[in-house]
Amino acid sequence: MPLSVILNERVIARSRVGELPNLPPSVAIVYPVEGGPFEVETVRTFGQRWLGKNRACYVVDLSDHRRQASVTKTPLTCKDGGHRFQATIDIGFRVHDPALVVARNVRDALTVVYGYLTDRIRLQAAQFAITEAMAAQLAVNQELGREIRLPEGITIYHCKVQMEPDAAAARHIQELEEARRRAKLGVHTHEARRSETYSDEDIEDIRAAGRRRRQAEERAVLENTRLDFDNLIREHLVRHPEETVHALELLARVREAEATQHEIRDQRHAEMVKYLIDQGVVREVDLPGLRQGVLGPSAPGTGVAGVLERPDAGQPASFTSGAAPRGPDFSASAPASAQIGGPVQWGGSTPAPAAAPPSGLIPVYLVLDTSAAAAGCVTDLGNALRSVQTLLANSPDVAAAVRLSVITYADGADVVLPLTEVSWRTGVPGLSTAPGCRYRPVLRRLLDLVQLETERLKEQVPRVLRPVVFFLAVGQAEDDAEWPAAHAELMAHKYFPHIVACGIGADRDRVVQRIASRPELGVVAVEGADLAQSAVQFSVLLQETLLHLGRSAIAGQMELRLQCPQGLRPVGKEQ
Repeated sequence: MPLSVILNERVIARSRVGELPNLPPSVAIVYPVEGGPFEVETVRTFGQRWLGKNRACYVVDLSDHRRQASVTKTPLTCKDGGHRFQATIDIGFRVHDPALVVARNVRDALTVVYGYLTDRIRLQAAQFAITEAMAAQLAVNQELGREIRLPEGITIYHCKVQMEPDAAAARHIQELEEARRRAKLGVHTHEARRSETYSDEDIEDIRAAGRRRRQAEERAVLENTRLDFDNLIREHLVRHPEETVHALELLARVREAEATQHEIRDQRHAEMVKYLIDQGVVREVDLPGLRQGVLGPSAPGTGVAGVLERPDAGQPASFTSGAAPRGPDFSASAPASAQIGGPVQWGGSTPAPAAAPPSGLIPVYLVLDTSAAAAGCVTDLGNALRSVQTLLANSPDVAAAVRLSVITYADGADVVLPLTEVSWRTGVPGLSTAPGCRYRPVLRRLLDLVQLETERLKEQVPRVLRPVVFFLAVGQAEDDAEWPAAHAELMAHKYFPHIVACGIGADRDRVVQRIASRPELGVVAVEGADLAQSAVQFSVLLQETLLHLGRSAIAGQMELRLQCPQGLRPVGKEQ
């Protein structure tokens, strides 16, 4: 609502001033003077200077005025230009020069006062961000907190401004604060989840350590237990007694299958021996007890095609010609197809025509010492494995007759290359040393592998020759009182291997003599030889022996021959 400080719209006679409605107590009479300045009569001069009753005049209100208003029409844009403040103004003003008011015809004092204030507030608001309303308010009040004389003759003697963001800006600020609170809460939530995750990881590490400890204890117990089917069933029932019925049914089926296989084998033994006797290849008197063996259980020592040959314990051995013992030679004039280890053809009463000797397959186990004592030659042993791969890959006929497995040992035993036919695609295992040095675990592992893998090979090929083990010893065994029993058990098995033992390092003669399956299959490094150079000589020995073994296996024979390279010598031989 406008506020006019000139109380009459048109000039009136001085005598009619009292007729004006709501005349305030403090007024000024302004007389227009043609060609000159206005003349002003205040309350103090009434009746003293100008007594002309009919003189034309204007009446100007000189009293104090107080108003409160909200700045809504003029946008108070903040510093970013995208948000606005809203302001509430509490002002006090009065006319200090009525002549100026009349001269400028100030009919609405509020327009003059508000126009000036909004301009000043707007300039200050543009210097502050929307979130700095209090700072903007303080700056405005500092600027407007003095008496301000306007050129229109009006004095602003009081001004207080309250500033705050408008509704849209308030929502924006609220959203920012909400986002900050969420961010802080997210940080605390993240820290809590992080701590919880670390706690879960610690608990899982404890559980994993417990599982590893229990597994180690179980392995320690199982090391003294032979892992045949009966023991596996027994161990399973200890852990799962509720499956007793199922386990017994499984055991019964296995026993039935074994009995069936024994019957088939015995029947074949009987048919073969009867055929040899009927054909005159052998005479019954030449084989004491043969008839009883045919009519009853199979006689021991009668090998057939596909059955591993047992060595002749009485056969003399030579270091350079370590031929593997053969089965009994029934007759020097017997056809090749009728010899033990060769396939037998059945066809009535006429003998089958002679055929070329069948090829044989030989499993070879390379056992390498990777204890701390072998640190000086582990790189050379890795090179030896790559050399063996190159040798066999370049001789595919030899590689086809050899199945190679690599086992490393230190405190335990690890199969780093399962029994396989070596080619260029075969992955050569990497070698690294480990603490400890024990022979018993690797001998136990050999016992399990020789039995299982020989049986598996016999199901795949017609003839499997006796396994050969190349055993490299570098460190001193920590279980010297325990491993001989495991060695004896391995050599007592029906598939016992030929063990070629090689010792490099100091004082290896005695252990090589004990490990080698025959004295002539043991070699040691010459005294004072460098460990790495001795490993290279072992590689040469290994390659030459493998090549000869493979070629003899191609012919279906077992001929184990060692040729000592320079730097190695037969065990027990004086230097």
